[in-house]
Amino acid sequence: MLFEGQEMLEDRWFHDKDPIDWSRTEDEYGILKMYRHLIAHRRNLSGVTRGLCGQNIHIYHYNDGAKVIAYHRWDKQGPKDSVVVVVNLTNQGRDEYVIGFPRAGLWKTRFNSDSYKYDPNFANHPSPDVEARAEQYDGLPCTGKISIGPYTVVIFSQDE
Repeated sequence: MLFEGQEMLEDRWFHDKDPIDWSRTEDEYGILKMYRHLIAHRRNLSGVTRGLCGQNIHIYHYNDGAKVIAYHRWDKQGPKDSVVVVVNLTNQGRDEYVIGFPRAGLWKTRFNSDSYKYDPNFANHPSPDVEARAEQYDGLPCTGKISIGPYTVVIFSQDE
């Protein structure tokens, strides 16, 4: 859900009679690109993030000390449907950070909000694909090690 003007980093208070300054689209191109990518994932336009369209959510990893949350979204579950979203709410990147996954196999990074493609000032902390193995963790049947940047959201899903 976007509040009017948020996608262009609007810096004024919202007024329903005050139009969005569309001339800012050139300056905020990267942020607009980020929102386009998020919307495409939410609409499952790539065919591998159907879980973001589903009504099911399970918040399974909550680390208050590290300020990291992970949750599973799905429609019917399975490949191309289950999506894992990880949120890092601190100014510290996390490498080799262990979380649970609902299935074994390769989980591809579909979205990394810390990417240079959204802003050259972002840290571009790498968030590579994850190979989840059959070892229970976080109440889920599998486990994997992720890498996530500071103040970052990463979305993972499977192809098959």
